[in-house]
Parts: sequence; C-alpha cells; structure tokens
Amino acid sequence: MGRFGRTSIIVALLGLALLVPTVAAHLLGYSAAAGALVLPVAVGLVPAILADLRTALLASVGVSLASGLAAATTGNAIAGAAIMAVTALLVGVACRWGRSKVLIVVIITVGFVICQTPAFATAAPRNALILAGATLASSLWGVAVGRVVRLRVPTHPTPALEAWDRTWAYAITIAVLTGIAAFVSVNVNWGHGGAWFILTVVVVFQPYLQDSFQRTWQRTAGTILGLLIASTIHELIPWQPLIVIIGMIFMLVATYLLMNPAYPYWLFASLLTPAIVLLTSSPTNFDSTAAARLFATLAGVGLAVLAEALLAPLYRSAAPKHGHTRY
Repeated sequence: MGRFGRTSIIVALLGLALLVPTVAAHLLGYSAAAGALVLPVAVGLVPAILADLRTALLASVGVSLASGLAAATTGNAIAGAAIMAVTALLVGVACRWGRSKVLIVVIITVGFVICQTPAFATAAPRNALILAGATLASSLWGVAVGRVVRLRVPTHPTPALEAWDRTWAYAITIAVLTGIAAFVSVNVNWGHGGAWFILTVVVVFQPYLQDSFQRTWQRTAGTILGLLIASTIHELIPWQPLIVIIGMIFMLVATYLLMNPAYPYWLFASLLTPAIVLLTSSPTNFDSTAAARLFATLAGVGLAVLAEALLAPLYRSAAPKHGHTRY
C-alpha cells in the first residue's frame, strides 16, 4: 500500500475516533454536551499513537478524575485554579520522561471543563459523575483507535530522560501559569474564551525558553491566519451543516499534523483555530466567537511572554551549571 493509501486510512480512523462519542451523546439525549467529548478522545488518542499504552491509560484515568472534580466545583474560582494547577503540575513532571508534550491535551481538556462545564443533567453531583464517566469512555475509545493507528505510523524513539532541575522548573511554572489563568477565567465568568486563554498558555510555554520564544510568534501567526480562514468560510458558505463538516475536516488534518513533528507548529495552529471556531460558533455569534478567540490568544501569549521574560535570566545563568547546551 502506498503512502496515500496509508494516510487515507489514518485520517479515516481519526475521523471515526472523533465522530463516535459525539454521535453516541446525541443518541443518548445529551446533544448539548456532545462537542465536549472530542477533546477527551484526543487525550487517549495522542499518547496511544506517539507514546505507549501505559501513558495513554494513565492520561485517560487522570483526565476523567480531574474533569469530574472540576464539574463538581463549577463556578468556584479557587477550586478551579487548584484543580488546574495540580493537573498541569503532574503533566509537567512527565517532562522527565519526555511525555509532557503528548499529555498537553489533558490540561487543555480540564481547562475547558473548568471554564465551561458541559451539562449532561440538571443536578450538579449527577452531572459530575456522568461527565467523568463519559470522559473516561471517550478517552479509552481514543486509546483503542490510537493503538490501531500506531500500527500504521513510524515508531517514535523513546525520549531521553530530562534533567530534574529542568523538569521541576517547567512543571512548577506551568502549574502557576495555568492556575492563574483558570482563577481569572472562572472569576470573570469568561467561559469558552477562558479555556482558550489556558490553552494558549499551555501550548506556548515550553520546557526550554528558546522553544517558547519560537512558539510565541508561531501561535500568534497561526491564530490570526486561522481566523482569516474561518471568516472567509463563514462569509462564503451560508449552510451551517456544511460549515460543521468543514470544521471536522480541519480538526482531522490538524490532528494528523500533530502526529508529524516535521510540520511547523504555525501550520497546525492555523488549522486548529478554524476547526474550533467553526465547530463551536453559530451563524449568529460567529463574529463574537472569533473575536473572543483572538483576544484570549493574545492574553495567553502575553502571560507566557511575561513568564519567559522573568525566567530568561535565571534559565540562561543556570544552563551551564547543569550542563545544558541551551536554556
């Protein structure tokens, strides 16, 4: 089978992975929360493809517990900040074994739950339990599909162990940043924009500041380009069902690019942005959704840049002491 055939199969499997939980939610009568099950699928899917089964299963269980706790404390800024910070800290510690990148979706998923909890039922305790169960089921479904996809993609080498000093520096910083972002977002009832704020901080700030500097401009450029793409589609296509289909296609391609590090990050961001905007906005609130994404992105980049500026002198001076060739 040629490369085109393998790619087609992989894209089809990714589409199946993302589609099944949302369809199941609609069939079970939880249409309003169907879209919230896409990210949990990615939580299990990405590490199952790019890491190993144990990492994928731990991610699935962890995101289920954190999502349930976040749903149980909806609207509490302090609780939301604490849940977000602990989640980010644990993912940051996984940097030691080179796993933090494939677990980033865990932080993003929990951030969306904290800022805009999906409503499966009217009673808060029941809603938290249903969300935790649905999140776990969706994540495990992603793990299952991911293991099938892994058979058709090149084997990724086991990452080298990261130094503990760099691991803890990254883990603590990302915990503080996301905790602050979650507290502010819940406190001002920012909703989806707050989740995008957290997402931006997570994807911009990296274990090495030199990587963070590069991500900063790539995230900004990719978001602006993606919003232009989404706006063009919105203006040219008046039929909402077709817009949703196009959004799903963008999501599939963005997920595929995420599995291939050879592609630049700005390209991934420029495809993920229209996917999220087209899938989460309606014809009546498109402009406000797009504007909110842009503002949240700039705010997230600003918070990450502030951290980079404060930490740069410390990182630069400590690098030679710990044998790092970069900081």
